[in-house]
Amino acid sequence: MTIGTNGARAVLLATVVTLAGAVGASAWAQNAAAPVVNVPANALSIGEIENRLSAQGIKVKEIKVRDLLAKVEGYDAQGREIEMVIDRRNGETLSHKYDDDDHKRK
Repeated sequence: MTIGTNGARAVLLATVVTLAGAVGASAWAQNAAAPVVNVPANALSIGEIENRLSAQGIKVKEIKVRDLLAKVEGYDAQGREIEMVIDRRNGETLSHKYDDDDHKRK
């Protein structure tokens, strides 16, 4: 099969357009900004969260902070494993759950 000059140009142009689109899409995906959450200056720090929970009898094992929320793993005053989600703006407990599986095995 023989491609004429016009056919070769069409194939070349199609290849260039395809590659340019792929490169452009890749560059756009890399430069797409993640949503920005403005964390207020008075948001509770990890230390403040730990102090507040300790005052409630909770022994903190781990705190993970993401934006305005803190996920806390630890033990309550009865020794039960607990997971909590805390609002860093005001210290409010948004959710909590107990992990009773650990006590069932003992």
